[in-house]
Amino acid sequence: MNTRTIILAGVLAVSLTGCGSRTTPAAEPPAPTPTASPSPTMDAAQQMVEWRDSGGMDTLQTLMTDLSAVQEDSDPVDLNGLRDSCSTLTANLETARGGTPMPHPATAQRWKLALEHLTASAKACSDGAVSGDQSSFDLMASEMDIGIKHMEAVAEHIGELAQ
Repeated sequence: MNTRTIILAGVLAVSLTGCGSRTTPAAEPPAPTPTASPSPTMDAAQQMVEWRDSGGMDTLQTLMTDLSAVQEDSDPVDLNGLRDSCSTLTANLETARGGTPMPHPATAQRWKLALEHLTASAKACSDGAVSGDQSSFDLMASEMDIGIKHMEAVAEHIGELAQ
């Protein structure tokens, strides 16, 4: 799990910094007519940059920090530390679920799955920290692995959209 977390942190750093930066056009484009609707895929890279810059990157970094704390408290097992790190992860996952939606539907679906699996992992972690039950820790690890795989897919897709 520690290696996956390190790999994900690297993928996120490369993908999200590769999204580019905001650019200001030389002239303002004409205002769309009331009947015109923008294409959601026409400006996908800029939409992802906006998501990143409006708190998306902060959310990803916070979750990575939380996952690292859970990892540290898991090896060797520190039940008091796990109670704290798992409750922090749970709270930050709740905040992430209520945050700005990702503008790209396929990426948003993977993000939703990542948050769902990481939430299941955090719950199992909290349960295991209270009971010391190994099956809770096993569930925590498997759900976290699935959640991290979805987060890796999100990071890769963000990078692809920005190219």
